[in-house]
Amino acid sequence: MRIGNRALAALGSLLLLAEGAQAAISGQIQARLVISASCEVTHGGSNVPESSLGNFGLLDFGQHGPTWNAPLSASISGSGGGRLGVACNPSVTGFTVTINGGLNGDGNTRRLSNGSRTIPYRLFLDASRSDSYSIGQQHNFAVTSGAQVPIPVFGSVVANTRALPAGVYTDTLTVTLDW
Repeated sequence: MRIGNRALAALGSLLLLAEGAQAAISGQIQARLVISASCEVTHGGSNVPESSLGNFGLLDFGQHGPTWNAPLSASISGSGGGRLGVACNPSVTGFTVTINGGLNGDGNTRRLSNGSRTIPYRLFLDASRSDSYSIGQQHNFAVTSGAQVPIPVFGSVVANTRALPAGVYTDTLTVTLDW
């Protein structure tokens, strides 16, 4: 029984110490967010939804009869109807945009295709069609104070007086942004 009394006495001492003593432990939690020097593609001020990532918009020349007497014009619009733009953080001072020749191009000319039938078209940086996006040529854009930078893309199909077969003529371009 002596062992039992000693154990009881030791337990009682520990309880008294625990009752009268206050202990505190402090530690730290690290919080972290890494923002890389980068840019995001936007459509009219809103970020491109992840579901349409890589879909920079549509260059729609509309619906026409088999001939047209004046050039057809179009400008790119995003999936939400907005314009294509790029928003970069302040550590990025500029970027380049390069547009390839498309799936139907021949290295010199971009072409809309409906099977074996093709219609040539061109891309421009301005609505007046004076500054073109040549195939594979880089165009520089400056970033100022982190503001959204519009990426103008205008298209033109020359007048066509030769009747073309009905159908949907399409092409897919690859746009590359480097910063």
